[in-house]
Amino acid sequence: MLRLLIGFSFCGVYITAESWLNASATNENRGQALSAYMIVQMVGIITAQLLLNTADPAGFMLFVIPSVLVSLAFTPILLSASPAPQFQTIKRMSFGRLFRASPLGCVGIFLMGGVFSALFGMASVWGTTVGMSVAEISTFVAAIYVGGLALQFPIGWLSDRMDRRVLVLALSVLGVLTVAAVVLVAPGIVGLTLAGAMLGGVANPVYALLLAYTNDYLETSDMAAASAGLLFINGVGAMSGPPITGWLMGINGPDGFWIYIGLLLALLSGYAGWRMTRRSTIDPGSGYSVISPTATRVAVEVALEDNPHEPVEKEDEMDRAQEIVDFWLNQVGPQLWYQPPAKLDQTIRERFMADWQDAETLTRAWEGTAEGVLAALILTDQFPRNMFRGDPRAFATDALAVQIAERAIAAGFDLQTAEPQRQFFYMPFEHAENLILQDRAVALFAERMPGENLRHAELHRDTIARFGRFPWRNATLNRTSTPEEQRVMDAGGYGALVSGKLSLDDV
Repeated sequence: MLRLLIGFSFCGVYITAESWLNASATNENRGQALSAYMIVQMVGIITAQLLLNTADPAGFMLFVIPSVLVSLAFTPILLSASPAPQFQTIKRMSFGRLFRASPLGCVGIFLMGGVFSALFGMASVWGTTVGMSVAEISTFVAAIYVGGLALQFPIGWLSDRMDRRVLVLALSVLGVLTVAAVVLVAPGIVGLTLAGAMLGGVANPVYALLLAYTNDYLETSDMAAASAGLLFINGVGAMSGPPITGWLMGINGPDGFWIYIGLLLALLSGYAGWRMTRRSTIDPGSGYSVISPTATRVAVEVALEDNPHEPVEKEDEMDRAQEIVDFWLNQVGPQLWYQPPAKLDQTIRERFMADWQDAETLTRAWEGTAEGVLAALILTDQFPRNMFRGDPRAFATDALAVQIAERAIAAGFDLQTAEPQRQFFYMPFEHAENLILQDRAVALFAERMPGENLRHAELHRDTIARFGRFPWRNATLNRTSTPEEQRVMDAGGYGALVSGKLSLDDV
């Protein structure tokens, strides 16, 4: 519990310091100030390792010294006449949207959370297990930070001039080779210290690379929310590090420490390589900033904002729209639109749930083309009926679909779309429990797509005219059916109306 309290307190210290730094810096020097801050922080961490040799680790003096130093460090802030920085509410960003912006960034940040927690949280445990002295452990841990500090700048220089994914892949592979060498060769203290420096030189720049790469796909207004999301993902990954590392060390001995790090870096290199086949490279701009895993949302936000790139998020979102249209029209097809197998519902949930959760923001980016609008209507009007069959959420985005359809028809996108997919421009009106919208659906089908679809539109309109709602939704929406509505459902519901076995005039 004390460790938990210390972690919470130090997070507050970092947020306060970084907020003050951000508020005091100007747009011209904010990036330089952040880099200087990170360098000072890492130098402090490296120097702190030497403190382990000044007193007995079993005593209390090593806790007193940092406490005094922190108190002294706050003296300038307490004596300052500058006003405290103001915190503002940030724009929200769902994890689904963040993942779509940069799958590699999200997965990589998660995996690096595990790497960092093992390197910095379990290194002393590993050192004690293999019989290192206090001096050797402090040297090993310091080497991790020295390596990270030394390689930040050359890798940062390279990252602004080439595909960042190539560097992520190369550094991850280098980390895997370093781990393999330690496990297979079992070097002495000098070799282990060099291995620690190499892993630190890999881990710290890769973390900053992933932030810069994610930034390449963000709008400026999204950076604050994205920084919070990325840190949360990193924290979730970090929480898994110590228990899994401890478990592996219990099974494989001290080598479990290295095996865990190697496995995470191998996963990162494999995923980075695969992502390179899924998205074309872009100009990386100059968004790399020296940043450490101890930085809070404030510092990460500053690092992301210190990037003059033009975002390419919309291009990738249009690729997603094309994927939705291709899936619904070609992979599913008309025969399965209305009588789908049960496994199709699960497939749609797995592939498109995140898109639906962010539909209001996402579909706005698609409404400039007929294909984009078609994807938006499929996502908001068709997919929910599959994903949430028997659940009120099946109708949660119906109102949004009506708005999209209204704008699309006004722009003439429906007439630019061939049959049978043109029907999806009119079906949001047919699904509405509103007689005015039902009349609009009948008029649109009669004018622009007559035939069987018109008959279904008329049945829906007549049902709303008779009951004011669809009786077959009552159970899903926890509504009590009237006797007349119950007779419709007992007779077979909408299927009975379509087949002619039941007429609304008979109810």
